[in-house]
Parts: sequence; C-alpha cells; structure tokens
Amino acid sequence: MEGRAYPGIKSAVLLCLLLVVIQLAAGLIIGLVFGLLELDEESLIYGASIIIINLMSFGLVILIGFKKSKQKFSDVFKFNRVSFDYWLAIIVFMFGFVIVSSEIDNVLNYLLPMPGFLHDIFETMMVKQIFVISIILIGIVPAITEEMLFRGVILNGFKGNYSDKKAILLSALFFGIIHLNPWQFVTAFIIGIVMAWICIKTESIILCMYMHLFNNAISVIALKYSEALPIKGFNTAYSEKTFQPIWFDLVGITLATVGILLIIRAVKKSKNVA
Repeated sequence: MEGRAYPGIKSAVLLCLLLVVIQLAAGLIIGLVFGLLELDEESLIYGASIIIINLMSFGLVILIGFKKSKQKFSDVFKFNRVSFDYWLAIIVFMFGFVIVSSEIDNVLNYLLPMPGFLHDIFETMMVKQIFVISIILIGIVPAITEEMLFRGVILNGFKGNYSDKKAILLSALFFGIIHLNPWQFVTAFIIGIVMAWICIKTESIILCMYMHLFNNAISVIALKYSEALPIKGFNTAYSEKTFQPIWFDLVGITLATVGILLIIRAVKKSKNVA
C-alpha cells in the first residue's frame, strides 16, 4: 500500500514509466526527422536536440512529482551547505570509484558483451559528439535532472514511507533500472546507494550532483582523450573487451576505501557538532 508521503513505490514506478515513454516518443520523433532530412547524428543540432529532450522530459516528471508531494521546494530539493570534511571525502572517494566502476563495467562486458547498437550510441554521445555537447549531455544535465528526481522527489517520498535503509536501497534500485541496460545498472545501483546515503546524512543533494557530474564527465574525458593518456581497460572499455592493469585497480580500491572512511568520519563529526 502507498504510504502518506508521495511517491511510494507504485507512484515512483509510474513516474519512471512516464519518463521513459516521453523520452522514447521524443527520441523516435527526433530520429525520424533527422532521418528524413538526412542530418548527421554527430552534428551540433542533434546533440542540442537530445539535451532539450532530456531537460523537457525530466523537467515535466520532476514537476509532476513535486506538485503531487504537496511540500515546499526546500523540503523536497535540499540545497543545504555541506562541510569541507564531506567535500574532501567525496573527492577522494570519487577518484577511486570511477576506476573501480570502470573495471566492474569491463567484467560485465566480458560476461555479457554489449550489443553493437548500444556501443554505437555511447560512442556517438561520448566520443564523436562535440566535447562541450558531450559534457552538457552526459555530465551536467543528468547531474541536475536525475538528482532532482531520484535524490529529490523519489528519495524524499520513500523516506516518508519507509525506513532510511529501505528508502536508500529502493531509490538506488530505481536509479539503476532507469538506465534501461544491465551494463549501467550495477554501477548506477552502487553509486545510487552511496549518493542516497550521503543525501540523507547531509540533508543536501549538492554533493550528489557533484558525484554524478564527476563520474559522467570523467567518463567522457577519458574516452574523448584516450590517446593522451591511454590506460588499458579504462578509456578503451567501449571498444575493447579487456581489463585494467592490477596496479590501477589497487589505486582505485585504495582511494575508494579511504574515501568511505573519510565519509564515515565526516558523518561522526557532524553528529558530534549537532
């Protein structure tokens, strides 16, 4: 049964389905128009069109969710200041996480090879597109829209209906599923847990937006400029079925572990101050 707060699980499913339907319909229309006009998918106008679609689709779903929550903007979308201790911890953690998550992607791609059409989509958006468009499309827009939906509307509703632990896991599960492919689900689910936990502990989505932006922007930069500093398996993941050097994995695991420990220390410190 749905609880008192909006959304519960059922309402969150409907919000996500609405988002998917809008994006698929808009994407189909854009695809048909560009096909008829014989326009290049690597062009500036194509990238700008996809950005607009994402902004409009997420914006509509976020607005619907916010209105149905019947809460103040500041209660749903928390933009509270975060202490330097948290920033330091998250920066260290994210440098490690992008390395670890890249290797997880390699394992998934080894066990279940990514189909060619999906590989082409990622390559077009992250490598062939104009750099600024790629950063906006892959980094900035999702960092704002997806965080406002999943760590704003959805997590806020789940917190009102369930325990913090259940709210964190459920919101992360929805975040993973919305990517609509198994190659992104695992790492999205993992980082979704961390971001939801951070959001609850800091009562702010600011760090979540930074984490999201950092993760996606690094992926774009690593693939876009792979020739400048090639690291096997890290910035060649979409074009080769390979793994990262062991030393690189160890660096990632170490940084991620230290980051988690720093986050825990920051949480304890904030409790003592409170």
